[in-house]
Amino acid sequence: MARSRLIGLVAALALVAPLAACSDTSVMHMQVGQCILLPEEKTATTVETTNCTSEHDAEVFYMTSVDDGDFPGEAALNNAAEKACISNFDDYVGSHYVTSTLDATWMLPTRDSWAQNDRSITCLARPLDHSKLTKSVKDSGL
Repeated sequence: MARSRLIGLVAALALVAPLAACSDTSVMHMQVGQCILLPEEKTATTVETTNCTSEHDAEVFYMTSVDDGDFPGEAALNNAAEKACISNFDDYVGSHYVTSTLDATWMLPTRDSWAQNDRSITCLARPLDHSKLTKSVKDSGL
């Protein structure tokens, strides 16, 4: 069975059109600095990645994991993600989260992926207005 992850978006997901320079990457193998197109569905096993100079929806800016144990539930995972992502936003983007033109959102384990030892929280930066990015947000001051 394929693993799926919940994408806890602070705002609604935009519809995504595939780009020629894209490739699929498992959500289990995301890396800081990857630029992605957000999936249309609430859960996903893969995301489309692209070069950060091509149009994209978001960029991975931080990754962490939660402790083993019983599945903590979506609310607890969202709380952990919010704390981790907001507290690490400034260091990557180069501007304070509250005054930035970017928002933070995250990918979380689902109950199914948790059962397969998925403990990763993937933090994403995307424009507040859901416009496309055409460069990396790292040290951008956006």
